[in-house]
Amino acid sequence: MQPVRRGSRAVGVALVLAAAVLWSTGGLGIKSIDLPPLALAGWRAAFALPVLIGMVVVRARRAGTMPWRTLGASRWTWLGAGSYALMLIAFVAATKMTTAADAIFIQYTAPIYVALLSWPLLRERVTWRDGVACVGVLAGMVLFFGEGLAGSARVGNAIAVASSFGAAGLPLSLRAEQRRLAASGSSKAALVAPSLAIAAGNVAATLLCLPAMLASPPHDAHTWSLVALLGVGQIGTPYVLYALAVPRLTALEGSLLPTLEPILNPVWVALFYGETPGHLAVMGGICVLASVLFQATSSRRGQSR
Repeated sequence: MQPVRRGSRAVGVALVLAAAVLWSTGGLGIKSIDLPPLALAGWRAAFALPVLIGMVVVRARRAGTMPWRTLGASRWTWLGAGSYALMLIAFVAATKMTTAADAIFIQYTAPIYVALLSWPLLRERVTWRDGVACVGVLAGMVLFFGEGLAGSARVGNAIAVASSFGAAGLPLSLRAEQRRLAASGSSKAALVAPSLAIAAGNVAATLLCLPAMLASPPHDAHTWSLVALLGVGQIGTPYVLYALAVPRLTALEGSLLPTLEPILNPVWVALFYGETPGHLAVMGGICVLASVLFQATSSRRGQSR
């Protein structure tokens, strides 16, 4: 597979970081909306669908093809869709059932799984720089939530573990699909594959949550507007950015760079609720951010050598 050009990779990094900023508003939104977890996950996915389907159509038209048969036959496309649906539903449920800090901390163990699986699944070598960055992310998260996981929310924490599996499976699957299509010469299909997998996963999440959605629709205009904002602004738009970035990055980068998201979560809490993080949280945020920047700036140089 052709190596990603320096300028193209820089654009990919910027796109993922922008997506992370939008994703970081999810915890506050989920906590502030009075709906059952599955109903909220389904309605949020439903409002994101027009954005994601539009993304698929636009990219397919630009590619000059509608390669549904090629992509539909790939196990990686459907594995990516399933990973996305799992992450979406499990994260909402975990955030409702445990603290937002616990849910986001556990989900962001995903880069560790990606690092462990990048070689056996993708034959992408994990360098010592990537390993250092993963350790830094884990250490930062431990500091950031130094008070420990809430013992009263073990079920929510277990669901958050499932969310982390989905968060790791998505970049691995999308990267594997890109490599498969590149090897087969299907360059046009490669332009559509990431957006199609994400849109299909969103459809799956909506259908799985449909009974809960019908049983518990938003009860007033304010709630409808909040759910719509979560769907379009916190799910739809950032995944458009993420899908654009995936072909420009390695699987580990696609999983590690969004760790800006948990750094910003407490910032929104401080701004809107007056809660300020403690010293351990500040240290953890600095550690994670430094790890992300280290990986983003040094990994490509190591690959070039």
